[in-house]
This record gives sequence, structure tokens and C-alpha cells, in this order.
Amino acid sequence: MKKSSKIRKLVEDAVEQEDAVGELRKQIGKLERQLHKAKLEQSNLIEAVIEQLSNNPPRLVAPLAPKLGKVAAKEVAVLHLSDIQLGKVTETYDTAKAEERVMLACQKAVLITDIRRKSTSIPEIHVYLGGDMIEGENIFSTQAHEIDSSVYDQACVNGPGIFARAILYLLGKFDQVIVYTVPGNHGRNGPKNTNAHPRTNWDQVLYHTTKVLLLGTESNPRKELDGRLIFNLSERFWIVDPVFGWGNLLVHGHQISGGFAGFPWYGTAKKAWGWIDSLPEKWDNLFFGHFHTPTSMTLGPVRRAYANGTTESDNTFAQEQLAAAGRPCQRLVFMNAEHGVVSDCLLYL
Repeated sequence: MKKSSKIRKLVEDAVEQEDAVGELRKQIGKLERQLHKAKLEQSNLIEAVIEQLSNNPPRLVAPLAPKLGKVAAKEVAVLHLSDIQLGKVTETYDTAKAEERVMLACQKAVLITDIRRKSTSIPEIHVYLGGDMIEGENIFSTQAHEIDSSVYDQACVNGPGIFARAILYLLGKFDQVIVYTVPGNHGRNGPKNTNAHPRTNWDQVLYHTTKVLLLGTESNPRKELDGRLIFNLSERFWIVDPVFGWGNLLVHGHQISGGFAGFPWYGTAKKAWGWIDSLPEKWDNLFFGHFHTPTSMTLGPVRRAYANGTTESDNTFAQEQLAAAGRPCQRLVFMNAEHGVVSDCLLYL
């Protein structure tokens, strides 16, 4: 009895498994038919898309090139030339090298201006002649042995010729050139405590001679440069150039004291803050040289100071007394009405 029950149980289990296998085969068949149908529909869809694209290809519209045209924005270039020390002789510097580097500074200024002209209009350049344009001959005891020309030749012959050529070059690249000048300490007619008249400064002689050379005299002016070249000669130690309403204060820099540990950062800030209230004209940017150290510093939320370099390539006094040396360079900035100075470039020479 027990044996027959086990046999019956095995038969029943076998029937159930056969039914499950049959049901599974049905499901597999159904899925195969659905897959075949899906592949057929996909194939038909692809064929329909290909046929549609073949009969009606899409039209891809390329974007139009931007119309750049002539820009309305305007900038003014400002070229700061100072501390040329014309007439000084070292192992790598003399009058010929000074002229070469002055012209190179002008050429680099034009090159950078032409690049910026791709996006803005720069019709005029302001040239700051910032003092110590000549070396002098009697500022210190041994100076007469370290020059290649007399102070007369520096200020009346070589200097005016060099700067007249530089300005004429710029006039060929700009609609207008406006010159601002201040005297330097090397323009003095002798040592620091000399009894010479305050107006006696050989930098001033160079400026005035250059102006006459280019513009003529009041009785015999050169009409062809009328309005294109303007000279602003200051007999004071300072002058302000209002560019788009932003005041650029130009001084030589020997008025700034300090520098016992290098560049006179504290002395510059102290003097600048004093000039804000003591000078009658508003200014925003301070331009100076004298220290032969190209640098810039912030004087507050708006004002900045820009110290110029020199065209000299070596300086015995700096090497011996300050253990210092630097690359010859001058400065070029660009200004617009909204922001004032928008670009500051050092022109390495």
C-alpha cells in the first residue's frame, strides 16, 4: 500500500512538471513573436526615415558672421618717458643707446596700440616727459667723467633732436599727440644746494627747444601741426592731465623721500595723500619716475601710483650703494571714460 502511494505521487509530480514546461514553451514562443514584430517595426521605421531624408534633405542654416564694423568705444594711450639720463656713459649705455631705446619705446607703444585698435578707437596719445631726460654735468662731484656730451649738447642739440624725431614718429601713427612735461633733479644747474634760479633747469631747456623745433615760435608757427601737436610745459614740479575727467598727476619723483630699504612705499603713500589736499587740481593717478624702479601701488579704492623705469641698462651708483639693477623699461597705459586706466603695460627695452 505504501509502495503504490509513492508511485502515484511520482506520476502526479511528473504531470505537473510537464504542464509547467508546456506553459514555459508557450511563453517563449509568445516572446519570440513579439521580438520579431518589434524588429520588423523598427526596420520599417528606419526605412521610412531613410526614405524621408532621401526625398527631403534637411536645410542646415549656418549662423551669420558678426558685424564688427567700426567700434564706438574710445581710449587714450599714455606713454610715460622719464629718466633717460641722456649723455650718461656706462659699459652698456650712451647717447646713441638712449636714442635707440626712446625710439623702441615709441615703436612698442604703437604696436600695442594697433593690437587694441581691433576692438576700440585710440586716436590720440599723451606723452609724459617726466624729468631727468638729461644726465647733467655737475650734479655730483665725478659726473663730468661719466658723460659723453656737455649739458649744452644734451639739452639743446642731442635731446631736442631725439625727442622731436620720437614725437614726429608718433604723429604718423596718431591723429593727435599731447605732451606734458615736468623737470627732474638732474636738470638742475649744479648740486642740490646750488644758488641757481629755480627756473634754471636743463630739462626745461630741452622741452622748450623741442617745442620750438616742432611748432616754431609765436611769430613764426608751423601751421601744419596746428591742433595735432600740443605742448603743456609746467614750470612747477607737477602738472595734471585730465583724461576723460580722470586726473593724472605727473611729478618727477625726487620730492618723495625714503627708500632706505628699497623702493619708498611708505614715502610714496605719505606724499601722495598729502598732495590730494595740498594741490589745487583733482587727481586720480600718480605718475612719477626718479627711482628707476617700475612698479605700481594702490592708494585707496580709486587712486593708484605708477612708478616708471629708466632707459639705462646699468648704473654704477645703484650697483655700489644699493646693490640693485634692473631691466631698462618705460610705461604705457590706456584709459577710457568709464574706468580710467584699463591697461598697464611695461615696455621692456
